[in-house]
Amino acid sequence: MPRDVPVTLTERPLPIGASLPVHKLSASAYSDLRHCPYRFYALRQLRLQEADELGAEVDKRDFGTWLHATLQHFHLALSESPTDDGHQRIALMDASADKASSALNLDEGDFLPFSAGWPALRDGYLQWLEKHEQGGSSFKLAELDASQPLGSELTLVGKLDRVDLVRGEGSPVRLVIDYKTENEQVTRKRVTARSEDLQLAFYAALLQDDVLRAAYVNVGERGETRMFEQDDVVHLRDELIEGVLHDMRRIAEGAAMPALGEGAVCGYCAARGLCRKDFWA
Repeated sequence: MPRDVPVTLTERPLPIGASLPVHKLSASAYSDLRHCPYRFYALRQLRLQEADELGAEVDKRDFGTWLHATLQHFHLALSESPTDDGHQRIALMDASADKASSALNLDEGDFLPFSAGWPALRDGYLQWLEKHEQGGSSFKLAELDASQPLGSELTLVGKLDRVDLVRGEGSPVRLVIDYKTENEQVTRKRVTARSEDLQLAFYAALLQDDVLRAAYVNVGERGETRMFEQDDVVHLRDELIEGVLHDMRRIAEGAAMPALGEGAVCGYCAARGLCRKDFWA
């Protein structure tokens, strides 16, 4: 028999995460908190995760992982056997690419869309590197696992793509580098956003140098590599640390963790089905 069913919409969730302390905080985790407190609550405090799906196709993330590994192999090999000869550097880059492909078990056919552009990417990167070194920079570390205690209960953690040493008129200064394979305009916006983009400031917080530099290096697939440095990153780092301490203190004191439901982040959020955004009143 037909019957009337009253519509009852879902209210926005307002959980409290005071009893679920986070002792290790990464840049991506803090980014979750900035984007949406409920996302942080679900993914970082409750530690809920999506089920991984098997995918045969090689995507942009696989390419990024491969490029990071290739550059790590290249710079470590170059530091062991320094050379300024362009042909030797090209051969070393090619050998590093093959080593990364083998370690990641990448199928040559599946990786063809990316490997086809490798010569242009390789040559563009080597041209940038030559100018970078002429400016007084030298490679020191790659894929560095770093941590920094923040108070008695929290530790900042992260992996730095690369750390260079820049020599100038004064004492040498460390330069934190994060590789990007995204559109160049996206990288440029990261730098102009300043405190809204927390990645470089967070990585700077892992190195408590009084004087420090940080930059994104956009490795373009079409052969152009450019560096976008974040000005006054030490100031942004200090602001970030203050913000982290403030946010973690509010969570510990019982502040609600609302689902914001705003911005493009909802389009790929793993917690969207849990917060029930599509059924809110």
